[in-house]
Amino acid sequence: MTPTQQAFIADIEHALVDIGAQEIRFEVVKTKPTWAFSIEDGIHCWLLELRPCGWGFQILPYIKWKSAEQYWGWPHTSISGDICVSDREGLEYDPNDIFGVLKWLVEKATKQLRENHAMDESARLTLFADEVEGYAKNAGATSIELSEALNTQKTLYAEVYRKDKGLKAPSVVKRVNSGITKFDYCQQERIGLLDVKLHQLPNLDMELNTNWWTNFLGRLDEQQQAIATSKAYKGLMLRIPNAYGHALILIYWGKTSQSKSWKAVVHVPERRDHDYLVRRTGAAPLSQHVVIVGLGSIGSRVAEHLVLAGIRKLTLIDYDLFSADNLGRHILGQGSINLTKVDALATQLRDRMPGVEINPIAKDVLTAFASTPPRDARAIVLATGNVALERSIIREAFRENWPQQIISTCVEAAGLGGHAIAMRSGIAGCLDCLYIDSETQAPTAEMRTSLIAPGQTISRQLTGCGAFTPYSSIDATRTALLATELVLSGHIVYTRWAGDGELAHRAGIATSPTYRALRDLRIPSTLKPEEFAQAGCPCCGE
Repeated sequence: MTPTQQAFIADIEHALVDIGAQEIRFEVVKTKPTWAFSIEDGIHCWLLELRPCGWGFQILPYIKWKSAEQYWGWPHTSISGDICVSDREGLEYDPNDIFGVLKWLVEKATKQLRENHAMDESARLTLFADEVEGYAKNAGATSIELSEALNTQKTLYAEVYRKDKGLKAPSVVKRVNSGITKFDYCQQERIGLLDVKLHQLPNLDMELNTNWWTNFLGRLDEQQQAIATSKAYKGLMLRIPNAYGHALILIYWGKTSQSKSWKAVVHVPERRDHDYLVRRTGAAPLSQHVVIVGLGSIGSRVAEHLVLAGIRKLTLIDYDLFSADNLGRHILGQGSINLTKVDALATQLRDRMPGVEINPIAKDVLTAFASTPPRDARAIVLATGNVALERSIIREAFRENWPQQIISTCVEAAGLGGHAIAMRSGIAGCLDCLYIDSETQAPTAEMRTSLIAPGQTISRQLTGCGAFTPYSSIDATRTALLATELVLSGHIVYTRWAGDGELAHRAGIATSPTYRALRDLRIPSTLKPEEFAQAGCPCCGE
C-alpha cells in the first residue's frame, strides 16, 4: 500500500471518529477501500458502509445502508442499499476536505433514512413510485425500446428476437410497439396493459418466479386478475401512477406456461417519444410549424436546433444534393453524399427526435412557394446565402401581408461574424433596409451593416472552379443559434455577432467600421426595427 493510500485511510478513520462513528471496520473490496461503521442519532442506530470510488474524494463516495430490511419501497435507496443523497449534478465541494465531505454525506444519509422511517407505508410508496423504474434497472432489469407514447387504445406487442424463428430458441424482447415491427428475426407477441398501484407490486428482481406470480395475483382485484391471466398475453405492461404520469414495467414470460415452471423477466421500457424527450431538455413540446429554406451549414443547424427545442413540424426546402465538399462544416456525414439535402436531413432529424414531422421538398424555393405557400407556418427561415432571392421573397411577403415571422440569416467570411434579422409584414424594418443604396437602389448594393469592408474578394477556390466563402462549422453554429432563438422567441429584431478577427487578419481581409464598433462595444449587437428601418424602403416603407 502506498504512503498516499495509507494517509487516505488514516484521514477517513479520523474523520469517522470525529463525527461519532462506532464499530469502524476497514477492508479493500475489489481494489477499492471500504469502511463499515454505525452511527447513532438518538433514535436509531444506522449500519452504514462508505465506498469511495478510489483513493480520494475527487468523485463523491457512495454510502450504503446495511439493513436486514428489504429495500423495496424505500425512496432513494437502491436494491443493494445505496442511498442517493445527491443527484451529483452541479455539486461543488473541496475533495481535500475529507472531514467536511464525510460529515455532510453521513448527515444527509441518516436524515433521509430517518424521514423515510417516519413515513407510513402509503407515503413511502407514493414517493417510491417516482423512482421504481430506476430501482428495477438497478436490480438488473434490461431496457427495451418504446418509440411512441403508450397508446391505451391500441394493442401492445413485445417485439421478440428469435434468430431461427423457432419457439425453442432463446427469446429477447427488443421493443414494445403497437403493431409495427422494426427489427429483423423478430416475432410479435401480444402483451396486456395492466394499471396497478405500487402496493400491489411485490419486490421486483431481474427474474421472477412462481412464488412472485402467486403473490402478485393475490394483490389484484377480479378485473385485474382477468387481464393478468388471459391466455392471449405473453406478458404484461404494468402502468404505475406517479408524480410524472406513470412508471412502466414490462413483465415478459413468453411461451412458458403459467405453471410450476413459470418464470418471467423484468424489462424497463426506454421512452423515446417526442414529448418525453423534449421535456427531458427542460423545454415543452411546441406544435408550431416552421419552414426552412436552404439547408447548408446554417439552415441544417437551425433545423436541428428547432427539432431538439421541441418544434414538432418542419418543412425543409432545398433542391441541392449533398456533396463531399460540404463535409467540413455541415451536420450531414458521408452517408448522405449524392442524396438530396432535404431527404438526408429529414432522415437524420427523424432519428434524432422520434415523433417529429418533417416535410422535405426538393425544389427551388420559388417553385415550392408557388405550389404550396406556407400559410400555416409560424415562421419562415431563409438561409439560402442568396441575398437577391431572399429580398425578393421578403418583398412579396410584405406586399401580400404574409402573417409569418420571416427570418433571414447569413454568415460572413473568416470568423468575422453572422447576422439574423426577423421581420413581419406591417412592421417597418426589413432586410431591404440593410441593403438600400439611397442613390441607385441597385440590387447589388452593399449591406450597410456588413462586417467586411466593401470592395474585397473574399471567396476562395481550391480547384480552379467552384468558389466558396471560407467560414467554419463554429461560425455556422453561432449564426444558426441567432436564427433559432428568434424563431423560438418570436421577436422582431436584427441581431449579429462579431468574432475576434484573427483569421480575417491573417487572410488579409479588411474589416468594416461596423465590425470595429461591435468589437469595441460602441454599438449594440441587437437592434429593434425602428432602429434600423429606412424611410423610403421599397419593401417596408410607407
